[in-house]
Amino acid sequence: MPGDPEHRYEYLIITARPGEHRSVARAALREHSEYGKWELIRTCLYEGGGQKYWLRRRVMRVKPTLNIRA
Repeated sequence: MPGDPEHRYEYLIITARPGEHRSVARAALREHSEYGKWELIRTCLYEGGGQKYWLRRRVMRVKPTLNIRA
């Protein structure tokens, strides 16, 4: 349903492995946020050194403006 609050956002999870440099994950987050309009909502650091980042962005619904009938 268009007004359903569940479908207002879409989510993306970025996972960084324990051996990766933080700069690689930071670059990926920066690219997604700058060009894809994603925003960081949660970060989780695991015991082994791995990290997960949750991003979200608002779903944009476009209503048609032309009434074309075939």
